[in-house]
Amino acid sequence: MNKNKLEALLSLLDDPDKEIHNSIEKELTELPVSTIPQLEDFWLESKSPLFQERLEMVINKIQFINVKRELINWSSNETPNLIDGAILVNKSYNPNLLIDPIRKSIEKIKQDVSLELNDHHTPLEKIKILNHFFYNIYNYQPLSPNQPTNWDGDIGTVLSQKHGNYIIIAIIYAGIAQELGFPVYGISLPDSIILCYKDESIPTTSKKDSDSILFYINPVDKGTVFNQEDLQQIISAKNIADKDQFYMLASNTSMIKRLVQHEINVYKRLNLNSFIPNFKELFRSI
Repeated sequence: MNKNKLEALLSLLDDPDKEIHNSIEKELTELPVSTIPQLEDFWLESKSPLFQERLEMVINKIQFINVKRELINWSSNETPNLIDGAILVNKSYNPNLLIDPIRKSIEKIKQDVSLELNDHHTPLEKIKILNHFFYNIYNYQPLSPNQPTNWDGDIGTVLSQKHGNYIIIAIIYAGIAQELGFPVYGISLPDSIILCYKDESIPTTSKKDSDSILFYINPVDKGTVFNQEDLQQIISAKNIADKDQFYMLASNTSMIKRLVQHEINVYKRLNLNSFIPNFKELFRSI
């Protein structure tokens, strides 16, 4: 869009006529994210609080639309990267999120683990090494769900604070494992955050695929490893029917959807309702 047309549209943004204002806002929000620096210049030059307020809303919508588009593209990948998915969720409400520090934190953990690995390590030994660095050296810990905060699912904040909700801790753990080449995934057990280590020599079937899982991992309990019988006891303790789907691998997309749903629930509890429509839109788009 050329400068003259942009100026013409912006001149009507604080129009008192609601229909005109809505029409102008709709057209402006369709602008590419690359136009935001120009819009910010107009915001700085304006002396009208109403104009600034409306332009700020336009900028926020452009940024959100861009992140939603990125998340849709992310979810369409055959094997979407868990860390990238968590970054996009964080960016949806913090568009100025610095990604480089996040990636450096992840790479540092991966590098430390890699230095201890060799070709002779068994899957269990690999997980023990990852657990040692993730929980003991870097001291990542889950927060109690009884004390929710509006940052406990932000991957950027969680990596710096070393604390986060159960879901983001599991996502970071599994994301690091996958980037190291470990076949660690979530499972489809409701209201529980459990991971598994898949035996990649056995193809996953549509049936109860416990035969393709070497062991299960509890990322909330310092990566404790357990077997299928233990998982059956967990399911039994929930007083729910034992279904084949509870043993099936969860996709990385479903893990990120659980993170978004958690954000919806937390923001509701904290009465931060202005964020919830965007979270719901993100959830539907994945």
